[in-house]
Amino acid sequence: MNRRSTLHGIDVSSWQGKIDFERVKADGIRIVYIKATQGTNYVDSDFERNYREAQKEGLAIGFYHYVTARNISEAREEARFFVSHIQDKIQHARPAMDFETFGDLSRTEIREIALQFLITLEAETRQKPVIYTDASNASSTFADDRFREYRLWIADYGVVRPDMENPWQFWSGWQFTDRGRINGISGDVDRDYFRREILTDIAAYSCEHITASDTL
Repeated sequence: MNRRSTLHGIDVSSWQGKIDFERVKADGIRIVYIKATQGTNYVDSDFERNYREAQKEGLAIGFYHYVTARNISEAREEARFFVSHIQDKIQHARPAMDFETFGDLSRTEIREIALQFLITLEAETRQKPVIYTDASNASSTFADDRFREYRLWIADYGVVRPDMENPWQFWSGWQFTDRGRINGISGDVDRDYFRREILTDIAAYSCEHITASDTL
């Protein structure tokens, strides 16, 4: 599998409202990450619909969880809550951790919370999760060798290539704008490039019909 092959993608939540995934696919999108859960008791209001409609159009699908944990115990609880909502779903892409609101947590506390979330998520899903973070936090907050075994989905806007002055050698996902426009979505949407290693092993075979480019 060519690591430089890229898939055009988006990541969505209830903020996008009702999405016409048929038009989204026709506009060239091949993979969609869907917000599933947040914290220990919140399920995105459009989670089920987005999953159902994206699946109907044959898009590759991944899910992400927005972490709000403030200690290790809560991190583990959040991971299990996330899994409880995605375990019965068809998934083509690795589950992702979105941890970006830190409050007054120290860097050490952030790292331990993130690590326990990832460890628990991997144990429950038997898939290496993905870390979603911006370029600044990738080079500082998550600049810990313990995170290198997980794929990096980096957010970096207005650049030709993302800033990779961080422990990872390459990115698996690059969110290049939060103001993208796609047919089928009213308003702004996050746009991404995803490399094929972000897909699960099963998806490596089942998604061969997806057209990839080799421009990045």
